[in-house]
Amino acid sequence: LKVNTTVIELDYRRSRLGDVGAQLIAEALKVNLTMTRLDLGHNRISAVSAQHIAEALKVNATITALNLCFNNIGDVGAQHIAE
Repeated sequence: LKVNTTVIELDYRRSRLGDVGAQLIAEALKVNLTMTRLDLGHNRISAVSAQHIAEALKVNATITALNLCFNNIGDVGAQHIAE
């Protein structure tokens, strides 16, 4: 994802990413300039990873759709994303 220049949509639904995978994706999002849609539903992502994703979204202006349904981000993680 860090060097991607063609893929604009990525569906990682039900991929068992967990927190480690989500945090790696968050790091890649900080430098990715083409991705517009990202589906991370059903991946056992916690509030900690939601915070990493939220930080990446602060510097990524291309993501317009993000799915985090059926994860364990809770209210705290949702607040991070909303900010």
